[in-house]
Amino acid sequence: MKLRAVPRTQGMNPSESAAYWIVRQDRGDLSAAEEGAFRDWFDEPHNAAAYARAARAADIFAGDEGSDPHLRALRQAALAASPVRQQRRWMFAVAASIAILLVGASFFLSGPLRHYFDDSGVRTQVATAPAASGPSQGQSSDPNAFTTGVGERRVVHLPDGSTVTLNTSSRLVLAFTADRRLVRLVQGQALFEVAHDRSRPFTVEAADRQVTALGTIFEVRVDPGRVHVVLIEGRVVVDRAADVAGSGPSIPVAPAILRPGQEYVAELGAAQQVAPVDVNRQLMWRDGFVAFEDEPLADAVAEMNRYSNRPIQLAADGVATLRISGVFRTGNPDRFVNTIGEILPIDAHPTPQGRIELSLQGARGR
Repeated sequence: MKLRAVPRTQGMNPSESAAYWIVRQDRGDLSAAEEGAFRDWFDEPHNAAAYARAARAADIFAGDEGSDPHLRALRQAALAASPVRQQRRWMFAVAASIAILLVGASFFLSGPLRHYFDDSGVRTQVATAPAASGPSQGQSSDPNAFTTGVGERRVVHLPDGSTVTLNTSSRLVLAFTADRRLVRLVQGQALFEVAHDRSRPFTVEAADRQVTALGTIFEVRVDPGRVHVVLIEGRVVVDRAADVAGSGPSIPVAPAILRPGQEYVAELGAAQQVAPVDVNRQLMWRDGFVAFEDEPLADAVAEMNRYSNRPIQLAADGVATLRISGVFRTGNPDRFVNTIGEILPIDAHPTPQGRIELSLQGARGR
């Protein structure tokens, strides 16, 4: 299931349309329909590679213009035009330049970017479970357990034909039997694309909840004290997991049946909730992006820190309450800090522990 819209890139070649999407994403205000149009465009042949080249070109404009007087002048002119949302408006000013630069930019894919993007535009590791021999990269000594490190994404093909995409810092354990397909999401986040089999329900156990389906697509995320389920396609039932630990009766939980485009949230100290959700925005992590819409900087930083071994920390001066919107690439805390520094009144400082501390602009000198 995909949200579709009439693409605004009709008539453009892949390089031009890639530049268009880079600029639109940098603005950070894509509608649900636009996000659906982007994913449709991205899935077409040759567009993933064009997007990779556009991303690299945007990085040059965003971070390296100091060494080129022409780029520096272009940026300064755009910044002088408006002090509000400077980085985003500047990207509009250079959109055409990005497209022109891409014409001769095939050499950009000779470095680390080539390893980041595969044919689908996403770096993944593929494995078959259960393993027949020793553990592979990203897999523990348990042949039925699959893990990802910080910032890593991995695709696991299950023996029933289902596919699981693990997000950063996740761990999944298989427990298939003859009459039941059971997996346990011990930590992290995973997207499940379940092969249809009426005789063997597919169940994901996450904390004290279980999600049961026959053939469908859904996402499960486990955070401390919180379970989050998003249904993309089909139908699932979310219920209390069996009390396998034998710790006594559990608090009754009413089963929830989700429809596509709904999310389920169970959090300690709060009633479970079912509400509509923007599915395309929710799944942007598969392509290495996260989206925020008028969210506290504290929440945005916590999310970005999931993907990096160099965490960002916030000073206790009120900076955490600033609001932020936008679409940001994961795994690059320096770029995130530089970008939000253009639109928020903040200062960034390195810490002795190798972290990045953000504070309100000028707060340290008071």
